[in-house]
Amino acid sequence: MENLSPKQCLQCGNPLVGRADKKFCDAYCRNSYNNQHKAAEEQYIMMVNSQIRRNRRILKDLCPEGKSTVRKEVLDRLGYDYRYFSSIFKSQFGPYYLVYDYGFSPMTDDRGIKKAIIIQRQDYMDEPSFNIWKKS
Repeated sequence: MENLSPKQCLQCGNPLVGRADKKFCDAYCRNSYNNQHKAAEEQYIMMVNSQIRRNRRILKDLCPEGKSTVRKEVLDRLGYDYRYFSSIFKSQFGPYYLVYDYGFSPMTDDRGIKKAIIIQRQDYMDEPSFNIWKKS
């Protein structure tokens, strides 16, 4: 015998109207439910990707002309997280930590002030000169 009690939304518990296989009352409930039930590693990936996007936005905002220099305190105040970047470009002056198409190289000036040289990615940076298996 078929269960005649109305089905309820898995997220909010409201009665469902419509298709027999419906599980959620609307897209908001479906998205909320799925976000809450994602595996821990998926949530970690989402957090890392979110921080990488934030880092890129910060670098882009600070580098409207393709190259700029800012104090480390500015990056810190804007919430830049130095642990997250997408690649490393080794230049003759030191490494650039790239976040997609923007990057920075840390430096300390002759007065001991920590700064970041921010650059926009250039085509020559795509050359396959970086090899993690090659010892420096």
